[in-house]
Amino acid sequence: MFKDIFGDNAWTRILDFLADHPDSEYSITEIVEKSEISRPTVYKIMENLIAKKLISKSRTIGNAPLYKLNTENKLVTIMLKFDFAISKQIAELESQSTIKEFQPTLVKA
Repeated sequence: MFKDIFGDNAWTRILDFLADHPDSEYSITEIVEKSEISRPTVYKIMENLIAKKLISKSRTIGNAPLYKLNTENKLVTIMLKFDFAISKQIAELESQSTIKEFQPTLVKA
């Protein structure tokens, strides 16, 4: 949802992907593939997100560190609530639009 609101850029793609899966852990390779951003760009953004404590390194499998949203960070919890609220509002608007499209038109005789 973030890229729909804030524009399609590398930052919003990464945050959007991670916000959709806040309890999951991902390697850099997975983040590159899922967000469709180049590896060097992902590394730069991840360094910044880690420095801001928005993302944390959770563990390492083999040589691959895994990362996830730092849900203990208050800003992250606010961001997730915002993401949920946006999703809910869009779903409501879409359902209202769908209902209006299928309402029969009354014809006066």
